[in-house]
Amino acid sequence: MPFKIIFPAPYQVTDIYDDNLDVNIVLSNGDVYFGTLFTLKNIQKLMITNNEIYFWSTDILIVKDLSYQSIHQVIETVLNDGYFEMAFSKIGTIKTVYSHFRWKEYADVDKIRSI
Repeated sequence: MPFKIIFPAPYQVTDIYDDNLDVNIVLSNGDVYFGTLFTLKNIQKLMITNNEIYFWSTDILIVKDLSYQSIHQVIETVLNDGYFEMAFSKIGTIKTVYSHFRWKEYADVDKIRSI
């Protein structure tokens, strides 16, 4: 299924191997999903820095790196493998999530904001 990726906050990854990033995935049927992509190195750093004995987060997907190409490939693979709705949470539709942009359908989604 065709999709577009939108970053709720600007893409400001400084180290593609050690960071995390929130994403909204807009499907061609108009549904919008949310998730956070983490690298293993970032999870390890967060646990050490915060002296934690476990790491927990909702809507998490652990990825090898946070390059644009990898993010797109990961989302495509998760969709094709049938795990998408287990990894991400539906937060609404284009019309409800992006009403401030006056977007109503998939074709309205601003390509500048997606990868």
